[in-house]
Amino acid sequence: MAQLPTLKDWKSLLEQEVRNKSFDEVDILNLINACHDYTEEMQPVSQWIGAQQSYVSQMQRTFMQVYTNMFGKEPPPRTPAAPVIEVLGTTERRKQIVREVALAVTKAGDEVTDEALLEQLSRRGMRIETPNPTATISTILNGFKSEFKKVEGKRGVFKRQTPTS
Repeated sequence: MAQLPTLKDWKSLLEQEVRNKSFDEVDILNLINACHDYTEEMQPVSQWIGAQQSYVSQMQRTFMQVYTNMFGKEPPPRTPAAPVIEVLGTTERRKQIVREVALAVTKAGDEVTDEALLEQLSRRGMRIETPNPTATISTILNGFKSEFKKVEGKRGVFKRQTPTS
């Protein structure tokens, strides 16, 4: 059996090196060399993954042909797997995700409802586990006053602030 190549988080390693540089000529050359070294380190991993993909694809084709030959029909399409739902359980994670989604679906001056954000979370495979998720979303948006302002007289409606507001 071939030895598994070693995976590293080359992106994080490079980002760490970038943060620790003063960006003079020597530093830039060192970063270039690090990129070169990391690219070389990735080659065996890339080749190993390619070989794995090739083998699995060939096996799939073979067994599809066996199925067709044995049963006289094409194999049925695979039932899609149930989507993975991320439960936003921690307060910090909820705050982060609700803010990101609210910013992603609005631009300055737009209004958004807590119900619309709950729907967006659902579309993105996320769920807030609280007794009243829309109230939780409203509370979170109330905490980002520099970015969202509660619309007076409208329940669960927030207006995205302009950058200078």
